[in-house]
Amino acid sequence: MKWHLVLPIALLIMANAARSSSLSNQAPAPGRSFVSVPLRDVPAPLRDVWLRFHESELCLNLDTVFVFLPKGMEIWCRVKDERSYQELVSMVEPLRSAYRIELYATRPDRDKKPSTSGTADTLPSLWNNSELRMYMRDPFSIRYYPIFDDPNGTRASDPSDAELRRRLSLFGDQVLDWARKMERLASDLPALGNAAYGTDAPVDTRMHARAVCQDHAREVGKDASRLLESLSHALPRGKNPTSPSQPQYAPAEAAHSPYDRVMLISNQAVDLAQRVVRFLYPQTHTVNLADLRESSLVDALKALQKTVSDFESNSR
Repeated sequence: MKWHLVLPIALLIMANAARSSSLSNQAPAPGRSFVSVPLRDVPAPLRDVWLRFHESELCLNLDTVFVFLPKGMEIWCRVKDERSYQELVSMVEPLRSAYRIELYATRPDRDKKPSTSGTADTLPSLWNNSELRMYMRDPFSIRYYPIFDDPNGTRASDPSDAELRRRLSLFGDQVLDWARKMERLASDLPALGNAAYGTDAPVDTRMHARAVCQDHAREVGKDASRLLESLSHALPRGKNPTSPSQPQYAPAEAAHSPYDRVMLISNQAVDLAQRVVRFLYPQTHTVNLADLRESSLVDALKALQKTVSDFESNSR
């Protein structure tokens, strides 16, 4: 290699390393969304697109990072739904004549998407949950029998067990979808709360941002209610149930401002969504009873519903 090429190549390597380091510091954590908050110096049309993106709940199907620039914005998108992506393109297209808008889209490999519709995909944590199996089993089945009376594994070929596995798989899919939706909405709440109630929130879009923030919080509460109703069928029931444990979260009354309540909702919901995933995919292939009893999912979900209710009441 000629010596006059060494310095340019070295500078190029250093520049790429610095850029990679900068991007890694800005990258969203797994399962969490990262959104640049459009403050006062961001043009109103760009703020409006960002809010309409969340208002239409495109954020549920597009894992997106908005980067606001002095004369435009960059949108980095992981496309989960092509129709949602095209809606986003339609939103920003009218602004291209006035602002520099760059869209960067990647698409996951759909061929590798696991299927949970078959009986072979039943999660061990659900199949080994006696309460859930009792609830899901068809009581009118011809070969109905207690779930503990199968020492030789003769039920493997029973058609009723195939139907039970299918129901459990559908149950797991539904619970996981609700948990992921709740986490997605909750992870966007800090940015929306800052745009709605922050000290640097632009006045001209503040009311719009508050409406979108309140809608997200309301949907988080609905997902918590759905998870509470579904997961209650999988919880152990003792003969002498003890008094409910206290919620592990600080009471909503400790959050005085609307923004504080938004942050409390976000923190509770994201943590709960991750616990639901661990409920479905535990390390020991069975439901962690200590997590269910000592740090009750029911209590935590009720605490989240209370926080959302308090926020809605005070927001009005």
